[in-house]
Amino acid sequence: MNWLRGALLEAWGMAVFAVIVGFLGPFGSYTGNTLVYRVQTWGGLLLGAYVFVRPLIWGSDHLARRTDLPREALAFWSAAAMSVPLAMVWRAVGQDAFRALNGYAVLVPFALLCALAVLGVTRWAHSTSRRLQIRSAGAAVPALPEEPQPEIDGNADIKNADGAPKLMARLGSAFRFPIVALQSEDHYVRVHGANGSELLLMRLRDAIAEMDGIPGEQVHRSWWVARDGVEGLAKSGRGWTIRLINGQLAPVARESVDRLRRSGFLRELTDGSI
Repeated sequence: MNWLRGALLEAWGMAVFAVIVGFLGPFGSYTGNTLVYRVQTWGGLLLGAYVFVRPLIWGSDHLARRTDLPREALAFWSAAAMSVPLAMVWRAVGQDAFRALNGYAVLVPFALLCALAVLGVTRWAHSTSRRLQIRSAGAAVPALPEEPQPEIDGNADIKNADGAPKLMARLGSAFRFPIVALQSEDHYVRVHGANGSELLLMRLRDAIAEMDGIPGEQVHRSWWVARDGVEGLAKSGRGWTIRLINGQLAPVARESVDRLRRSGFLRELTDGSI
């Protein structure tokens, strides 16, 4: 995701949220204050929530990628854990806005809602940025070219004339065969080639089905790797990481290592690499 585009989308989302909260004027801030004043006041407090929560969301996403823990559950609990210290900071610096509150009984749940709102805004910004990236690159699923197709046996592999799988028909003309790996990214699949990658709006399992028998294995819940795309195997903490011929690293789920070795996909050498 382009970081600048993502940051601008997150800023826009938080600004809209601040306007909505300022319009509603919770905790007695509606009475006796103008809309502009309320938006400024709540905008500043919500900015504080963003500063507190956003680093935790980034950290939880990074931890999920390294440990295979559920990404959304980890992000949710990280944001929820920040609601108590956030409420304490708000209580200290925002007495006027919270003058109708009686202690933390209402302030903590409201801080939790704001923390989850920050999580929702970041997820919306991430998804929107992906869609804009695909639209600008012309990588959204295109219609298949209207060319005469040869008659084939229904049980045979369906490949293009040059031996490339059906998935190649979805990729732009700049993408060059072979396909090295498939990586799931939210609702998209990143197709890795020897010299670049491209995003497609589809599920990983559907993309794997369109590889038409090209030898490979799903090594992780979000990764499929072509056999010919493997260059080496490296130790990564308590797990393993596949080094692809394009320099990309693909994680290997710990529970999949034995299966991949039995299938011959990972070929052990004396030096520990493939």
